[in-house]
Amino acid sequence: MKDSAHSRPVGIRISPQVLEQVCREMIKVILYALPHAVRGTIYAVGPIPDLRVLRVASGHRDGQSEDILWDRAARSDYDFPGKVWDDYRDRPGGVLEAMAWCVEGQRSWTADDPERDSRSARKQREGRADEDHHHMEPVLVRQSDLWDQAPHPEAYPEGSSGHPIWQDSHWATVAVVKIHFPAGTIRQGDRSTRIIKELSHSLGTQMLSLHAREVALEKECRLTRERLDTQNSLAHEFRNLVSQIGFAYRAVNNEISFLRESWEDLVLRHHPDQPNRRDILRHLNDILVEIKATRRSGQTSEQITKLATIQEELMESCLLPRQNQTWFREKIQPLWAYILSATDLPEFTKRLIGELLDALARSFHIGQDESLRRGIGGISEAVKNRWVGLAYREFNNRSDGALNDYIEFLGQVRSELPRGRYSLNNLLCLKSLVDLVPEVERRLNGSLERLKTNG
Repeated sequence: MKDSAHSRPVGIRISPQVLEQVCREMIKVILYALPHAVRGTIYAVGPIPDLRVLRVASGHRDGQSEDILWDRAARSDYDFPGKVWDDYRDRPGGVLEAMAWCVEGQRSWTADDPERDSRSARKQREGRADEDHHHMEPVLVRQSDLWDQAPHPEAYPEGSSGHPIWQDSHWATVAVVKIHFPAGTIRQGDRSTRIIKELSHSLGTQMLSLHAREVALEKECRLTRERLDTQNSLAHEFRNLVSQIGFAYRAVNNEISFLRESWEDLVLRHHPDQPNRRDILRHLNDILVEIKATRRSGQTSEQITKLATIQEELMESCLLPRQNQTWFREKIQPLWAYILSATDLPEFTKRLIGELLDALARSFHIGQDESLRRGIGGISEAVKNRWVGLAYREFNNRSDGALNDYIEFLGQVRSELPRGRYSLNNLLCLKSLVDLVPEVERRLNGSLERLKTNG
């Protein structure tokens, strides 16, 4: 079996519309140059290994004017999809065709006496040999011009000799020109056949030029696609890199959350009557445990487990008030509403849950309550105001210079804060990385822009 890589079809590449137009123009030229010629047809040949022959254009004289009428309805043995090499090649006992002679032998064939012509046997059997006075001329191009790299010998089909076709030829047959004449007006080697041969050479040159243009366009399109793929791949890698470096912002925000948590703990120590987020969430989770123990519904049990997990996550974090509100509105409230509707709880339990949820919502704002802030003694108002101003801020790539404010503040109060010294050391380490992120992003974006511009 032939290697599939060697059997890959290769041949001349011209868009069908362009090829048809070129062939029509050549038929016009031949019929105008040969007044006694009555019809012209051009067939495309290829690619190997099929060497399919397909009628591209066919036209005949009007008979009353110089106009050429183009055949569309006339039936041809080589209509789409055309014959493959095994359908028309010479074989023992088979019907000989002039097309096979032209394609394989790369020589012309003149049927000036079709009644006795060995390659007009099909027309003879059909009783139409008198209609088949014609000259056929192969259109050849150099294989070295057609292919950057010659196909493997196994890609060529077998010829009548049993050897690969065109084995000893530098040429490839890419088309065949067939011109019909009235009886007695054409002879092998006469002026008409020589003109057809020269014009066929011209057609080969034109087809090769169009092929080269098509190949160049395909290469350009492929390079454009590859360049775009490279740009997209680099952009994806760059975005990932910036995203990974951006973990520094998340690390800074984690330290800020500890600053916020320390402030809220301070507020609760001075105002123990205020709602304590963690205590409320623990109480709510205890209620969920009781509900789950007394209810056996699988769906309710699943929702209870989910709600308990969400409340534990909120208990362990110290988010900004607006983030807490989002969790409460989108995650906690809907699940409690479902559980209350799906279970038959006592009224006092429902009332208790409602009160706890209201208190939870209030607990998100105690850190920014100015009246509570004023009630905290032992700390100057300037320090308290600055502490709140820094603790309830989100750090991002637009927070120019803000990291210095945190470092400066922690340097002043680190001994008064739980893990204050630890947070200060972390922020000092992160500062160099945070300062680097905008520069890395600027350079990566600049590199992408240059790649697009220079591509």
